[in-house]
Amino acid sequence: MPVREITESYTLDCIVPYFQPIVDMRTERVWRYECLARLVTPQQKIFMPSEFLHLIERNQNIHALAATMFCKSAAYFEDNNIAWNINLNAEDITDPRLLHTLLGQLVDYTNPSRVSVEISAEAALNHHCALKTFIDKSIESGMGVFIDNLGRHSGNIRKLMSLPLRGIKLDGGLLKRLSDSAEVEDFILGICDMAYESHISIVAEHIEDDDTLDKIRHLPIHYAQGFVFSKPKSAPLTH
Repeated sequence: MPVREITESYTLDCIVPYFQPIVDMRTERVWRYECLARLVTPQQKIFMPSEFLHLIERNQNIHALAATMFCKSAAYFEDNNIAWNINLNAEDITDPRLLHTLLGQLVDYTNPSRVSVEISAEAALNHHCALKTFIDKSIESGMGVFIDNLGRHSGNIRKLMSLPLRGIKLDGGLLKRLSDSAEVEDFILGICDMAYESHISIVAEHIEDDDTLDKIRHLPIHYAQGFVFSKPKSAPLTH
């Protein structure tokens, strides 16, 4: 990992959103975008979060990273009526300062109901009370919450899905095991039933090939995301 190269050129201004579409499989059109952090150096070299997050943590800029990503994504989509998500971690949802920053950005934002944040199922399960508080305050602004990587970790999924969520994203590793286990399919169908009872949208994520996509089409799942549609890009696809 080129740590030295990143260290020498790293500033928060270098971190920008890359956009990956979430597709409505019924219409084959983009439903919304996930905005993913990338560090782009002045030499136009691109680094994944796994390559630069240690610098963010070392410089105690986790709060600043989330705020920066949110503000840059909001600015990009301000004049486009397109729904979009950004990712938050456990530290983010337990930090009232960040929530205050995000909600402040949405006060004068056009159609804030198209904005959502994604929180991993692991963080959500481990910080249920903080998540509930975060959601309760977010709803007032119109911002929604998705749970990411559902099915990767064990936990009380029913309790999690009793919250007023906008959507859930089923873990790609779980979906790849569909053909190998009837129990996995039953588990996914059970989640789908709970989601639809609560009017929660379901996204199949990390769909990387046509075979997996064909399996998903036979399930009651309307939305999907992954390399089979598009890799994250520096500008959204044309609708």
